[in-house]
Amino acid sequence: MIAAAASVFITPWNLFNNPAVIHSTLDILACAIGPLYGILLVDYYRLKGQKMVLQDLYTMSPEGAYWYSHGFNLSAVSALIAASLVSFLCVMVPALSWLANFSWFVGVAAGALFYRMLTLHARSAASADLVMTGSQGSTE
Repeated sequence: MIAAAASVFITPWNLFNNPAVIHSTLDILACAIGPLYGILLVDYYRLKGQKMVLQDLYTMSPEGAYWYSHGFNLSAVSALIAASLVSFLCVMVPALSWLANFSWFVGVAAGALFYRMLTLHARSAASADLVMTGSQGSTE
């Protein structure tokens, strides 16, 4: 329902009239998707050490390993917003137009950098939590 309502405002049928609009739409979508990918990479490979607690992935319990702050990882949300803005500026600011074609890569790098900076102390705490829960670190 949300996608249907949003499509009226985006008017995707107008995208086929102008290739430049298609290109800029993809650049803007990359501004949000790139930072998310960078955050996921840092979280899984650097912070979690490629270990997951499978039971906690499917629970809504506040005691779960992935509960964070009332169900939201505020560091990830902050990094996503900041990195999306940086990537979005590359698309919208004429002086940075040479980076517009690389907005996804800029977003990945900015998302990874901002998230890592916000979670510098978290790797040792996350590793200790996994050991305390007795998880084998299964990734099945």
